This record gives sequence, structure tokens and C-alpha cells, in this order.
Amino acid sequence: MHKNMMLLITAVFFLPSVVSAQEHPGFRVMGRHLYDNCDEKVILRGIANPNIWFQKSGLPQYTEIEKTGANVVRIVWDTTGTAAQLDEAIANCIDLGMIPMIECHDATGKWNELENVVSYWTRPDIIEVIRYHEEYLLLNVANECGNASVSAAAFSTGYENAIEQIRFAGIHVPLVIDGTDWGKNIDILQSEGPDLIDYDPDHNLIFSVHMWWPPMYGYDENDIIDEIAQSVNMGLPLIVGEFSQMHGSCSDELNETNAIAYFTIIEQCHLNQVGYIAWSWFGNCNDLWDMTTNGTYATLYDWGEEVAVTSQYSIQNTSVRPYSIVHGGECNPDALEDHKYLNHPEGFELGQNYPNPFTAGTQIKYNVFAAGNVTLAIYNIDGRKIRILADERTSAGSYSAYWDGSDDSGAPVASGLYLYQLTFKHDNKITRESGKMMLFR
Repeated sequence: MHKNMMLLITAVFFLPSVVSAQEHPGFRVMGRHLYDNCDEKVILRGIANPNIWFQKSGLPQYTEIEKTGANVVRIVWDTTGTAAQLDEAIANCIDLGMIPMIECHDATGKWNELENVVSYWTRPDIIEVIRYHEEYLLLNVANECGNASVSAAAFSTGYENAIEQIRFAGIHVPLVIDGTDWGKNIDILQSEGPDLIDYDPDHNLIFSVHMWWPPMYGYDENDIIDEIAQSVNMGLPLIVGEFSQMHGSCSDELNETNAIAYFTIIEQCHLNQVGYIAWSWFGNCNDLWDMTTNGTYATLYDWGEEVAVTSQYSIQNTSVRPYSIVHGGECNPDALEDHKYLNHPEGFELGQNYPNPFTAGTQIKYNVFAAGNVTLAIYNIDGRKIRILADERTSAGSYSAYWDGSDDSGAPVASGLYLYQLTFKHDNKITRESGKMMLFR
């Protein structure tokens, strides 16, 4: 998928699909964004740290990473880690005011290892650790699971099974799902992601593409721009979970064919409110993948220093740590009166329908940040109202809907451009937003 969608749309039918904020134990995904328990939007900005290969506790590396202002650490882990070691690795990260995103490396490039990774996360002693830290935790199910041969159908079925087992085990934190082909495949996240979100009873998923996208693999700078834009337009909750300045083998030197446009990655992530996590702090077989020379802040160099500190789009210049994790779970007292309106003063957030253009029907999602009256109507290009899809009072939450292209009488409408309008009334304040969608018969 290297083309942007033709038209944008927002909002339609009223079918609640996500449990409300208070039913989540900690972070939750609404629309394409991540929020904490205080409804503060969190744009992830961080660094991967290979705990499992060095100090499993994460120290002293966490202390050095904290100096960059990172709000998340992607904790590299595997199934040899004990529950006690995992507990320490997570707790140390939280103590420094950073969000722990734990990932399991055993299935890297190996699709048949997904089940073994899920078995590790759902082991009783590991569940106990996850549940203890669930207020602040993100669970990256399996690092880069599967090579380029994994089909979309297999990916969907495999992660449906994983989601089912993890949720049944009582784990309700946001689940992060990597693309196949060692994380590089964003197309499979775009095609299967929306259905996986619907399959998850918590609707609490984030999708992670690893942008190991140098020219030698057929990528260029425009692919970064286009694919992030397409994911944003379809409302996909996406992060760039790994990237560096180059890719290749342990002995390669940096050159024009293996160089990655990392500046474009952090620029586009910032401009589109997409999270990013750099690979990695130190310890790789090729030091060109390291951000530091020995794991200390003082030895940040070249691309690592630019991504972490000096660029206008760097971690230090764009990262915001949630008030709640810095202050032991408390919400910002300056925002308690109506904190949900800090990011969305209009009271709602409209998502893009998918697919668009569409033929038989299309899925639409939107978020409401306070109780209020929602009215949704569809108009033809002449401005005539052809269907009222919602006219009800709703509570705060995320909603998913489906429009089949029919009018109020149930008759199918003709091909063409249609307009929608969502009206939201809260505390005698009325706000509206409109958009476009294209129907082909």
C-alpha cells in the first residue's frame, strides 16, 4: 500500500465497541491515540534497551536513558527471564518516570514461535507481575514475529488466538503488535489491524512497524511519508517501534544503499502525532545501530545524539511524560475539573472511515470524551439529508459503526460523494464537524 486514500471521512453510525475508560486498568487506546487513566494523551517517545542481553534490571542504562527525556523504554526480553527479574525490570523503569513496554524476542522472524511467546506471557507467575504493574504497562506481544512469507490470513488468525489467550488470562493492558517480515511489513498492519481491534474485547491494540527501510530493500524517503499518512488517514493506532541510521549485517558500514532516512521518520512521527522508539541504546553487534558508545548519555553520538537530543523532532524536544506516572498515579490537579478537554476541547474525536472509497459498506470510529448528545446525519452533495444514523445520549468512550450506503427507507443510494455531520452537545455547548466520503456501486 504505497498510495494515499482518495478521500477522508469522519463519523457515522452509533455502535459502542470499547469499554469505558474506568474499566481499563491503566493505559488505553481510543481512536489512534494512547491515553492514561487521567485521559492525558500520550505520544510515545523512547528508546529500546536490551535488558535480557546485559543487565536484566535495566540499570544503570535506564538512568542514562532518563536523561534524554524519554517517556517510554522498550524493554528487550525473552522467555528465559524469570518473573522476579521481569518485576525488577518493570519497576525500575516506572521508578524513573518512564513507561515500560516489554517485548519478547524469541519469535523474531519465526512465526511458529508466537504460541510459545503467548504461553510465557500467560504463565501464572508472569501474569502476576503484569497485573501488579498494569497501571503503567504496555505489552509488545512478540518482537518482529514472522518472516516475509506469513500471509495476511495467518497473521490475523495467529494474533486473534494470541489476543484471546492474553485477555482470557486477565491481562488488559494495551497490546502492541509488530508487523511481519522482521517488523518491516506495514501493509499487513493496515489490512488486518482494524479487524483485530474489533476482535479484541478490550479494543486496546497498538500496531508497530519497524522501519528498517533502506534503499537496498526497495524503500525510499517517500514511503515513510506516504505510509504514515495512510495509517493516520485510516485511523490506525500506529507507532514506529524500531529504526536506526542503517540496516544490514553485523560487519556492514554505512553507505547509500543501507542508510535509513531516520530524520524523516522522527519528523513525520512528530507532525502526525505518531509514537517512535529508536533501536537501540547500546550493545549491538554493529555499533552503527547503537545510539551511544558505552550506554551513557555522555556518549550519545551522530544519529543517536540527533534523535535523542539535538533535532527539533528529537525525544528531548518532543517527549512529554504523563503526569500520572511522574506523580505516582495522581492526575494533574490543574486539569481535574475537565481533563478530557485538554486535548479535545470540542468534546469528541472523529476517525477516518475504512475503507474509503467503499462499495458495499464502511467502518467508522469516533471517540466521545464526556457524556452528551450525539447526532449524526448523512447528506448528499446537494445538502439534502438522506439518513440520520444516531440521535442519542451517549457516555464517554470509543465507538465503532458501519454504514451500508442506504437511506432512511433502507434503499441503496447511488454512487457519488456524500457528506456527514456529527453534532455533539455537552453542558449546553454544541460543536459540529463535517467530512466527505465516496461511494462506488
